[in-house]
Amino acid sequence: MAVYTSITKEELQEFLIDFDIGTLLSFDGISSGVTNTNYLITTSINKYVLTVFEHHSMEELPFFISLMTFLSGHNIDCPKPIVSNQKKSINLLKDKPALIVSFLNGSEIKKINELHCFSVGKALAKMHNITKSFSEQRANCRGLKWMEETYFDMKSKLTSIEKNMIELEIDFLRHHQFDDLPTSIIHGDLFRDNVLFLNESRPSFIDFYYACDEVLVLDISIAINDWCIHDNGSINQNKLTKFIEGYESERTLSSKEKVYMPKALRWAALRFLISRLEHVHSNPTAEILAVKNPNQFKNILIDRQVTEYKF
Repeated sequence: MAVYTSITKEELQEFLIDFDIGTLLSFDGISSGVTNTNYLITTSINKYVLTVFEHHSMEELPFFISLMTFLSGHNIDCPKPIVSNQKKSINLLKDKPALIVSFLNGSEIKKINELHCFSVGKALAKMHNITKSFSEQRANCRGLKWMEETYFDMKSKLTSIEKNMIELEIDFLRHHQFDDLPTSIIHGDLFRDNVLFLNESRPSFIDFYYACDEVLVLDISIAINDWCIHDNGSINQNKLTKFIEGYESERTLSSKEKVYMPKALRWAALRFLISRLEHVHSNPTAEILAVKNPNQFKNILIDRQVTEYKF
């Protein structure tokens, strides 16, 4: 999350006229994340989060609205879209699509312990199970094709070491496809800043805007690469064990999924290395912006290339 689109109090008050959520008391930009503009809104009734979409079109957004509505209706702790008096969730604000969702109590965990890992794994598996009955579909917009195209577009800005690392990994992944593995709707971005905790055993998931149909091991690997690591990017085996225990308390991994997991960890590392490099080189103009260092994922990718962890 970040603030790319500035709004005034008057603009927000006018936008909120069509919602029965009380009188605006205050609003503040949210700095974490890098994709959309986000504000914390406080009204006379409650707190809410306003998202102004910087890249998604109006046509793309109904999938995410339906997914969050579906999940919140099936006891998954996640934001619930707020509908206007015109029965619309998506409305225009400064000529951009905008959405208001419920505010979730809890906070991001800075110091992760093994119980946090167990709880996140368990909640992720529960989400994977529930979304099997979700009827809508969306292709992965951050798959290998996107990685190749994005790398090509920014190749001239990268160092020779970065280019060599990425080209070798793309070639590896071309020859190691994830065929015939279980699929469902994945979160696609389950980093620690997209999980809020009320307590160690109750995580809430936020920011579903990379959710899509995909093999489940990729979602698991994205989470492991952030939740179960040492400071140098290598896997913390104790946290990994607890994460998998939590996941398998809700959904048992197949033997084939476990075999493919090391390759999925490499896929996840490359995907976020490329997205972070892209962001660094795209010169975003946000008022409040938390830029994420791509070097972390260089270290993670190197580790996953030389160490094949067992599951």
